[in-house]
Amino acid sequence: MTRPISELTYKIVAFPEIQQVDTNESIDWAMEMMELGYESPTLYMLASFNKPTNYFEVIDYVTNTVKELGLEMKSGDDAVLSYASYYVHQIAKGQKVRENLTELYKFCQMRDYEDLVYDFYLLYWAWDDLDYEDNEYNHYWDGARRANIELIVVDEAKKWIEKNKKHYAQHSI
Repeated sequence: MTRPISELTYKIVAFPEIQQVDTNESIDWAMEMMELGYESPTLYMLASFNKPTNYFEVIDYVTNTVKELGLEMKSGDDAVLSYASYYVHQIAKGQKVRENLTELYKFCQMRDYEDLVYDFYLLYWAWDDLDYEDNEYNHYWDGARRANIELIVVDEAKKWIEKNKKHYAQHSI
């Protein structure tokens, strides 16, 4: 039988590769995993840290907890896809679409215009153009208008999930 995992797991397993992972989120992740019924000595230790955390204080607990729970740390493109998938999943569910799109935009920039999430970079600029221009035209995403940009972003998130799920899928353990 498989159990669900915290959605933050997608970010946590990318920890070694993606510098944008916030160590404070590892505490939230530990708490969520405990609420889902997971148990491990290092999970309990990680959950006991106070925020704000220090990377060097928590990183060993994060990596050991991941191992103890039977998960694996990601590297390379798998880490990029796993980290990005956290935000893409939120978008696909219609949750804070603009805010999560902004996070993907920033991530794409920090990763030197990462090809794996570049469409979200373009969608961010399309939405930005539509917010600040008097006309309905943008040159970033064909067919995007004020009335449909959010729906386009959500639809693209769903397509991205389907296209990339085999690379980061870790919905349960």
